[in-house]
Amino acid sequence: MLTTAQLRAAWGPACRPSSTRVTIALHGAGRITVDRRCEAAFRALNACLVAHDYRTRRADTGAYNCRRITGGTGYSLHAYGIAADINWSTNPYGRRLVTDMPAAMIAAIKAIRTRNGVRVFGWGGDYRTNKDAMHFEVVCHPSDLATGIDLATIPGHPTTTPPTTGG
Repeated sequence: MLTTAQLRAAWGPACRPSSTRVTIALHGAGRITVDRRCEAAFRALNACLVAHDYRTRRADTGAYNCRRITGGTGYSLHAYGIAADINWSTNPYGRRLVTDMPAAMIAAIKAIRTRNGVRVFGWGGDYRTNKDAMHFEVVCHPSDLATGIDLATIPGHPTTTPPTTGG
């Protein structure tokens, strides 16, 4: 996993033109706009939402936002299009972890890997100090993500061809 500083350097610059981003519909009504290079990663995250029937809400789900980090000096990873916040009213930022997300779904998202075996997502609920349960961020280098998503790490994805029957 790359540090925040390493992620900023790898995915920068912040606040790139809209032509570098794509909008993805998530399970439920949420929609996120992310860096195009992360599209497959966030589609894999959505497969986890679908597998656990966790529905996003349009009113409190988002991603790209050209802004500085809360309480910090650098740009937020949202300004790079590599972070998304899901259902923030029921997965708030705060001193203690509060979430309505199933633990198995969070584990499934954190288990997504690239084809070269690198972890794709980090979760804000794992932060040491304040918890950011709504927050998922890409934690790998663009070159790792460019190898593709290991389909075997996506819940419910048919990774093998079923046998044919008949005669």
